[in-house]
Amino acid sequence: MRVKGITYDTGFVLGGRNSRERFDPELVERELRIIRDDLHCTAVRVTGGDPGRLESAASFAAGLGLEVWFSPYPLDLDADEMLALFADCAERAERIRRRGAQVVFVTGAELSLMNKGFLPGGTFAERIALLSDPPRLRELIGEAGRRVGDFLGRAVALVRERFGGRVTYAATPLDRVDWTLFDIVSMDLYRSAEVADRFAEGVRALVAQGKPVAITEFGASTFRGAGEVGARGLEIVEYDKDTGAPLRLRGSTRATRPARPRTCASCWRSSTPKAWTPPSCSCSRNTTIRTAPAATSARTWTWPATAS
Repeated sequence: MRVKGITYDTGFVLGGRNSRERFDPELVERELRIIRDDLHCTAVRVTGGDPGRLESAASFAAGLGLEVWFSPYPLDLDADEMLALFADCAERAERIRRRGAQVVFVTGAELSLMNKGFLPGGTFAERIALLSDPPRLRELIGEAGRRVGDFLGRAVALVRERFGGRVTYAATPLDRVDWTLFDIVSMDLYRSAEVADRFAEGVRALVAQGKPVAITEFGASTFRGAGEVGARGLEIVEYDKDTGAPLRLRGSTRATRPARPRTCASCWRSSTPKAWTPPSCSCSRNTTIRTAPAATSARTWTWPATAS
């Protein structure tokens, strides 16, 4: 089985402020129709921090016949706040599923970086800064991964009490995830110069676990050299420290559209075994695909290996 999808952002909530100030249901429905009819997607990952918005957009998507990946995205929350968000959203996702829709529940994303209690740093910005200090980050990964694993055990149990469909988690390669807890292995994978030599091997290790695999994020930004820095391409934008709103671009940059399709194509080649036909690439930063490889035993997996 295979689906092709794209992320639909309903707005990230940080410090009480929603990044998408205006949420117009008519516009949401029109944009979801574009995703289905013009982008030819069969699934959509509906993400954001407002449970009501998530349910509204997911209901529109389900009504259009799209498979819904119901994806609450907590930011700068502690464990209790995240569990409350997941419980609320799991009940909403189950209501949609019981109406006959295909629904996958995504139990958060990149929790170690995005939320409190896993890595040092009281804010999202402080934790993201660790990505620029690889030696320090390597020292912290083991303990952070253990904390993420313990939290996910609690979160998945809570979600499954309320939601009867398939469950996954959008991991970062920094996480230590026990994938036996989940129905689908999901990973945000950005190819950069630092991991280019082991990128394909890492994807093959994911597939070898014997569960369906979703690449929940991949791609590159559109400035010269973005393909070399992977997910850190977002650092080109300077944000307001108080509101998180984008202010300006850092330094001198040059746009280069041809590089982005090349980076995406490289990701596709790495993530698609020769026996499979690769799905088409929309070159979006957030694109979801799923495949069903031959069954083998599932296990805990981390990547890149040098980060252990």
